[in-house]
Amino acid sequence: MFNSKTVGAIALLIAGAVALALAAAKVPQIDGAGVQKELAKRKGKVVVLNLWATWCAPCRQEFPALVKLHDKYRRQGVEVIVVSVDDIAAQDQVADFLRQQKAKMPAFIKKPGDSEKFINAVDREWPGAIPYTVVYDRTGKPFAKLLGDHTFEQFEAVVKKALAKRK
Repeated sequence: MFNSKTVGAIALLIAGAVALALAAAKVPQIDGAGVQKELAKRKGKVVVLNLWATWCAPCRQEFPALVKLHDKYRRQGVEVIVVSVDDIAAQDQVADFLRQQKAKMPAFIKKPGDSEKFINAVDREWPGAIPYTVVYDRTGKPFAKLLGDHTFEQFEAVVKKALAKRK
């Protein structure tokens, strides 16, 4: 059987694994300035920024298309970034949804605070409705703004045009 040292070591390993799993479940928080920093880091790439929430049926409906877009185009200079506008209390739900979708793209949750300030930092023309997607060209300028849910084919058509655009 196991001695007390072995049992203690196993308990520590299990506790460590649980702590790592819980830490991995956290979705990083981001504010409007943080969104702008994330976009700036990706200048030179086509960036697809999607704002969504777990409680939004059209957002959940289009999300697999974003995952597919990321998987298909990430090696071609396209970055998909998703930002949940869920309340921070829903952070575990957001993390669970991302895991269920097998989402490997950068994902964030909006920091608590002034929603109007966040909206204006993302896009002054954004009415605040979701899902909302902005496709940025390689220069970092908005190329297309898509309000409402979209299919993979619709996203792909816009991304192909953005990739074809000369600087």
